[in-house]
Amino acid sequence: MNKFLITLVALFALVSCIPPGKLSESLEVNTLLSNKYDSLYNKLNDTVANYANSLLMLNANVKSLNDSISYYHAIAAKPPVLSDGDILLNQMLGSSLISKSELVGIKNVSASNFTNDNWLANFKANLKKYTGTESEVKLNKGYVFVDFSDKILFNSGSKALSKKSKQALESLVQLLQSQPNLTLMIEGHTDNKSFKSKTENDNWTLSVNRATAVAKVLQSKYKIDPIRIIAAGRGQYLPIDDNNTKIGREHNRRIRIVLMPTVNQVLNMQ
Repeated sequence: MNKFLITLVALFALVSCIPPGKLSESLEVNTLLSNKYDSLYNKLNDTVANYANSLLMLNANVKSLNDSISYYHAIAAKPPVLSDGDILLNQMLGSSLISKSELVGIKNVSASNFTNDNWLANFKANLKKYTGTESEVKLNKGYVFVDFSDKILFNSGSKALSKKSKQALESLVQLLQSQPNLTLMIEGHTDNKSFKSKTENDNWTLSVNRATAVAKVLQSKYKIDPIRIIAAGRGQYLPIDDNNTKIGREHNRRIRIVLMPTVNQVLNMQ
């Protein structure tokens, strides 16, 4: 016999020796194993595909994050330049003088009617027109500061208004009359040098009395509603210049009018 015939006879003899029940059981086990293998193989393929998709999404997110980091690095390296008008309006918002919607409205009006800070320049020029050349107009913390040198309003060491104070106060009154809802604070400020007077004995008292004197003349002579006025004395404790120099002390001796505008007043005084 050739080898193939011998192998076939041997295999037949081996199978003929296996009981029928055992053979059927073995075939069932083999089918189950084959099905399980197919199932695991399919799951493996699905897992690999999901991993590939997740990796693509992760790479996309990493790229987006890197772009964001580059953007904020650029902002940090060169922050946006805010104009004086933007700064003032943001300060007014922070001080609750205007709301967010009012801020948007002001910027929209400014953008349509003015360029850059023209509206703010007009606003300051209007104040200057009312308060005269002897005053200095500043914008800070959402408020408008108008500083008068004490030489304009008072004699040295005195709380009594001088004769030449009339012109400065009358120009201020014109502003208050043109803006009837405008609230103001009158602050008295001094230098840190002591002085001799029959009625005053310290700078703080002098600063309070000077602020009160301005408030009273606005009420009694110019009929400004006192509910609009706050009078306060700061003494020597809020200097704007060096008290160790003569010029610095002159700058520190002042009456400061703090105007508290609303959104409509800012727009009306453009």
